[in-house]
Amino acid sequence: MALVFGAGKMGRAIAHDLMKQGLDVRICDLKDVSIKNFFKLDARNEKDVEREMKKEDIAISALPYDFNYKLAKIAIKTKTNFIDLGGNSDIVRKELMLDEKAKKAEISIIPDCGLAPGMTNIIAYHIWENAKEMHIRVGGLPQKPKGVLKYSLFFSVHGLVNEYIEDSIIIRNRKICRVKSLSGIEKIYFKGFKNLEAFYTHGGTSTLLETMKGIRNLDYKTVRYAKHAEKIKILKELGFFEKNARKFTEKILDKNLSKNEKDVVLARIYSEKRTAELIDYYDEKENFSAMARTTGFPTSIIAKMVVDGEAEKGAKPPELAIDGNKFLKELKRRKIIWKIT
Repeated sequence: MALVFGAGKMGRAIAHDLMKQGLDVRICDLKDVSIKNFFKLDARNEKDVEREMKKEDIAISALPYDFNYKLAKIAIKTKTNFIDLGGNSDIVRKELMLDEKAKKAEISIIPDCGLAPGMTNIIAYHIWENAKEMHIRVGGLPQKPKGVLKYSLFFSVHGLVNEYIEDSIIIRNRKICRVKSLSGIEKIYFKGFKNLEAFYTHGGTSTLLETMKGIRNLDYKTVRYAKHAEKIKILKELGFFEKNARKFTEKILDKNLSKNEKDVVLARIYSEKRTAELIDYYDEKENFSAMARTTGFPTSIIAKMVVDGEAEKGAKPPELAIDGNKFLKELKRRKIIWKIT
């Protein structure tokens, strides 16, 4: 019934939660992994992908964002519902341009279904109520920071670097504009967590730039421990993220950043009218990171809604495709609790 592309931390969380919801799930990856219902598949092989997608009601991409537009086009061909974790605004917009073709194929395509963008889109849109301002602050952090960057790797290093190097797109005085990522540093506090900062990064505003019609100011910043942005800026200024050096830099980061630290996800979305806040910790019992929970579980919730016919046909952003009240109830069932005041 459901096919998950990518057997990393996010893919496994998605598959786990879908199975708990009673769906038959298969999960595939290029590398062999010893998990239930796994099979080996190279997502670059379009014929093999098409063959496997034909068998399913929905396909979910937990692969790097580069794959998503191609997979969305195959989904139309095979008439398979398709959702993904997003991560790159330009690719998301290309997917949304498939709206008419998706309607004709009678399927739903929803990009940006993870944490941010994704869950934050739905929550921000839900509490918006035509407010003049909306500010989104989100970060996945080690509970006990180590090393120079005070950071651990909780998702794809390729996606992480993309957030740091591409411009942040915001709305300022009702105009869409670009600002440099890693700029706009501000201090921020969450209960139990001090010495934090937030700064502009790419991708977080995503489709809210269009769906929050008439809003005066809208922005997104990533939360990290203090001085993180300053150190990443140095790498950027020295050319470590330039085209020819980026792959090398990603390999170094992937090798040297810890991947097994117990983490926490901190999120705050606020306007002049309402505030929504989330603090979610590593799950000791089921051994899921907070990042995997807050990325994978919202994605599986959306997938189940699509399979149950609760999402409009066509290619839509999550904030328009998904009912906010029902989404919040499903999150609460998984102990992902947003405090809205």
